[in-house]
Amino acid sequence: MFNQSFFKRYGKRIAFHFVSWCILLILVAVAYTVMEYRQLAEKWYMPIDGQVQNSSQAKSDPAPPHSLTSATTPMKPFVALILGIDSREGEAARSDTIMLAAIHPSKQSAYLISIPRDSYLNIPGRGYDKVNHAMAFGGPKLVKQSLENFLGIQISRYVTVDFEGFRKMVDELGGVSIQVKKRMKYSDPSDDTFIDLQPGQQTLTGKQALDYARYRKSDLGKEDSDYQRIGRQQELMQALASKGASPEVLPKMHNLLTIMGQHVKMDLTEGEIASLLFSYSDPKDNLLKTDTLIGRDERIWHNGVLGWYHLVPTAERVRVQQQIKQVLSP
Repeated sequence: MFNQSFFKRYGKRIAFHFVSWCILLILVAVAYTVMEYRQLAEKWYMPIDGQVQNSSQAKSDPAPPHSLTSATTPMKPFVALILGIDSREGEAARSDTIMLAAIHPSKQSAYLISIPRDSYLNIPGRGYDKVNHAMAFGGPKLVKQSLENFLGIQISRYVTVDFEGFRKMVDELGGVSIQVKKRMKYSDPSDDTFIDLQPGQQTLTGKQALDYARYRKSDLGKEDSDYQRIGRQQELMQALASKGASPEVLPKMHNLLTIMGQHVKMDLTEGEIASLLFSYSDPKDNLLKTDTLIGRDERIWHNGVLGWYHLVPTAERVRVQQQIKQVLSP
């Protein structure tokens, strides 16, 4: 009798306080997650000139284009430079993979164009050379300037990921499913390269996925062309993009962000990243188109050495320029 009257009298008040505490705990958890996300974002955020502002400068500057509170607002269309970096102790970083991504968030579309790393172009302040040498000469900023001049476009963002980070992210995602089309075997003890993949449908580990993306020279016969290697890199990008947009990734997001903080550098702000994740959250509506800058390989005398270079005709550069403009159009 006492219990019934007690809960009749105080039940609503108890329920109200219980709900209030639940809401408070949820808010605390969200606040902690946001704070943690911002701390991780500070690790990967790096302006392309390498100069990170101090706190006093940041307070006087205008707010970034996107904050976490406006993550549901799609970013304006833009072009990003994506670099896969082979960084070794005591050596200048090399851009093993070079891509441009024309991104239109409100359309949930992206156009990914691979740039052969031996493409012969004018590197500002250095003259004509292979595009991947621009990374060693002046980092992502010089690669960006070289490609902007070469293709007549504007690149507004960049992302770099080193090999170790790529391996760790693939492993954290549980591997990536790929149809390996042939036997791949190559070893080079001088740089610790040991590639050994069997043909067939399989889930590749991080190391295997990186081997699949890098494979070109062979111990078993004729080496692959750069176009074949680019095709595998694009295949991996599509597979990872599909897997990265699936709900099963959510429990792994903290670990993935931690890996990004250690191995990825970019000039996308925390709000812009959140906005892109929101825009491309439904993989069924996402449209990813891949392409490659096509040219021909020729031997050219350069600095007294006869080497192979990739020559891209003007018509091909115009074609890619128009494709990018079409993706970015309203």
